[in-house]
Order: sequence, then C-alpha cells, then structure tokens
Amino acid sequence: MSGLIRQPLLWFALIGIALFVADARFSAGRGEIYVSSALQDRLGALWTTQTGLIATEPELDSLVQNWIREEVLYQEALRLGLDQEDSIVRRRLVQKLSFIAETEQAVAPEISTLESFYRNNIDDYTLPKRYSFRQLYFESLSSAGDALRNIEIGQDASGLGEPTMLNASYAYRSEIDLNATFGFGFSDQLRDLEVAKWQGPIRSGFGYHLVEITLVEPEQASPFAAVQQQVAMDYRQYQQESAREAFVVNLMDQYTIVVEQR
Repeated sequence: MSGLIRQPLLWFALIGIALFVADARFSAGRGEIYVSSALQDRLGALWTTQTGLIATEPELDSLVQNWIREEVLYQEALRLGLDQEDSIVRRRLVQKLSFIAETEQAVAPEISTLESFYRNNIDDYTLPKRYSFRQLYFESLSSAGDALRNIEIGQDASGLGEPTMLNASYAYRSEIDLNATFGFGFSDQLRDLEVAKWQGPIRSGFGYHLVEITLVEPEQASPFAAVQQQVAMDYRQYQQESAREAFVVNLMDQYTIVVEQR
C-alpha cells in the first residue's frame, strides 16, 4: 500500500479525477462574457497611462483579447470555488474594500482644520533637544585622562586624540541620533556637561572620548508655516484611518458575531 502512495502517476490520476468531478459538479452556471464599449475605453486609457501612446486598433484588439482570456480564467476560478479559504485573495479583497472606505474622505481641509490638527499633535512637530560638539577619541581610559590633563594645562586639543572613523565634530544631533552613532547611553553623559569646555572621559561603544559642547539647542516646536505640507499629509492619513475604522465599525454593527467557546 505504501508503495502505491509514492507513485506519482497515481496521484496525477487522482487529481485529474477530482478536477473532472469538480467540473461536472459546477458545469452549469457559465455566464456570458460581455465586453462593453466603456470597458474598451478603459483598457485604451490604461494603455495610454502606461505607455504615453494612444492604442492602435490592433493593439486595442490585443488588449481586449487579453482581458477576455483573463476574465474567463477569473470566472472559472470563481465557479470552481478557488477563491475560498485563500489567504492571499482574502487579504487582497480586504485591502481593496479598505481603499474604498478611505477614499470617501477626499475633501481638502481648511487651513483652520490643519492648524487645529497641528496644535493637537504638537509633539509630532517638535524638534528634540540637540547637541553640537567636538570630540577626541581614545582607546583606553588612561589615555583619555592624560589628554584631558594636558588640555587643562594649555595644550592645543587639535593635536590630541587617536585615529578613528568617527567625525571630529557633530552638529544638531538628537539623543536618538547620538545613541545610534555612539551606542546606547552616550547621550545621557552629555546632559550635565558645560558648554565651551573640554570634559570627560565619556565612554561609548567604541572606547573613550573627550567632548567639548559647542551648542545645545533646546526642544523647539516647528512653526506651523514651516511644516504645513507635512501637517496636511498627516491629516490626510488620519482621515483615511478614521474613515476606514468608522466603515469597519458600521459594518460590524450589521453582523451577528458569534465566537465559539473553546
């Protein structure tokens, strides 16, 4: 018996029988494929959009024939129930319905509406605290300490430090940026440093550093005029998400939801 199961010809025959039975079962119900002039116009417009050219008669005939072949296969797949229990088809249909729900809110917002949205979401348009500084790199803690003492007695800092791929200076870097560059926790060590003074050593993921803070920019909200375009884009996304959520909630209210106890 196990030998028969491993025979590919047997499986081929079984699959063929299954398809034959399915075809016989659903043989009724094949409908007419109607190609309207409006559909032909849409195919021609799509061709123009994709190519920038107007479709010739032979090209339009080819587009129509391709559409007919695709439609026949699509209708046959539906007839055989191939769309059932297909996760890819399910996600695609859900996505298309979501797009329909989102496009219902297409009215351009008033400036006052955008300003209100901006104020209610001001954190999204606020620049974080940013640091500008110079740095000297050292592999060991002792080397960094010796260099700091030399600077304190008057030695020029530009001649100190060990070779590194890090920049000698950084400008307007947020704490997130600094931690991404130097390693987690590096920015915490900058918070209490004085401006215009070499200090350290400060440890990073690379080694040790002497740092001279040149400027600290406090947290600052961007003016509405400077971010108006971004606010409009964010508001549009908010509208789409709200419309989609309202659409789903409304649909769910029209269904009876039963969850079987496990």
